[in-house]
Amino acid sequence: MSMLSNGVSGLNAANAGLHAVSQNVSNAAVKGYSRQTVVLQTNDGALNGVKVTKFERVVDNFLNADIWRTQSDLNYYESYQDYLGYLEEVLGTDSLNLNDAVAELNSAFNAALSAPESPAYRQQVISSANAMVQDLQQLDGALTGQVRKLEFELEAVTENTNSVLQELAELNQKITKEIALGHDASTLLDAREQAVNRLSAYIQVEVMPEDNGSMTISALNGAPLVMSGKAAVLSVAGTEVTSTFNNQQFSISGSAGGSLGGLLRVKSEVLDPARTELNNLVTNIADKVNGALVMGFDLNDDPGVPLFTYNAADPLGSILVNPAMTQDKLAFRGNVAGAPAGGIGDNSNLVNVIDSMKGVASGYDSLIGKLAIQSKQVQASVKTSQVLNDKAVASRESISGVNRDEEAANLMYYQQLYEANAKVISTAGQMFDTLMMMF
Repeated sequence: MSMLSNGVSGLNAANAGLHAVSQNVSNAAVKGYSRQTVVLQTNDGALNGVKVTKFERVVDNFLNADIWRTQSDLNYYESYQDYLGYLEEVLGTDSLNLNDAVAELNSAFNAALSAPESPAYRQQVISSANAMVQDLQQLDGALTGQVRKLEFELEAVTENTNSVLQELAELNQKITKEIALGHDASTLLDAREQAVNRLSAYIQVEVMPEDNGSMTISALNGAPLVMSGKAAVLSVAGTEVTSTFNNQQFSISGSAGGSLGGLLRVKSEVLDPARTELNNLVTNIADKVNGALVMGFDLNDDPGVPLFTYNAADPLGSILVNPAMTQDKLAFRGNVAGAPAGGIGDNSNLVNVIDSMKGVASGYDSLIGKLAIQSKQVQASVKTSQVLNDKAVASRESISGVNRDEEAANLMYYQQLYEANAKVISTAGQMFDTLMMMF
């Protein structure tokens, strides 16, 4: 190959390098852009110059996978902590503290010891019982509201996930078409990586690149989400999430990851256990107080009636002060062989009621303690996940991101290379002219 041809090939190579640098610099502020580099190769044969093989995106699939995994973990713990932190705060609120409400009721019973027949003391007992029920109703409302919020959020996340899955399927089709036609698909590839970033925030995925340029995506349990140009459709019923692909259904509730997995875990590990423990507390308090009261007699010499009523299927959501309860029906008088003990000033059964209340709400502190421990652990996981995700993003940027200093150096390099090859061409032209003058 002639010196002139070599110079032209070098000029073309330098021009391609300058084009890559200009592309990188102009897109430096574009989120998710992967820098490009020119791939050069020596032409076949001796002294045959250089050729531009291709423009190549600088990407590392391992680093991308690390971002997607850590992003899923971060959103998983953030979604979990959102509900856990709220519940911990509500149960620990001074105005809704069940221990305080039980203590107020106990104080009202104790105050009545000095004059159990007093209408004022008796009314105070009923008022304190109503106040405790009101606190429990507020706790029930808070829990019920969180369950509704959870269901709404699960539906929203599912819809967003479906939207991204469809976008990825469409990008797969476009990318495979462009690659098959020999066109540059860099912009589409960048867009697909960003779409997977968004998807991994909703659900943790496994990604498998295919030879034709498409990407196969599945859930952690292997349920297909995207294959070539087809996308699965997720649906949610309560807290059950199902993926439908090619008329086949797959349950992904137990292995979702991402914000979807965090929300599903909240129901089974936070909201349901909290309601169960509160139901047990309500049952314990009501049964102990009711059990003691029905053993005594009231001011009318009638057997005692329960202070509280509730539906055993939902104690927290149904507890009330017995509508039939009045001041005179509080059974503070003792029971001797099935008859009232003493006169209306007798308080022997009131003593039994007070004794029955000892430790009835001790489980409330345990519940708050469990939530506090869980919250601390999850908060630590959020911080750790954030650090790992930041590191993963930084690692990816160090490879695929645009470094202005590096591009400036490349600009000078390719500029000098361009000038050098232009000099080669100029020299070759001068030599040819000199040669021609010899004839």
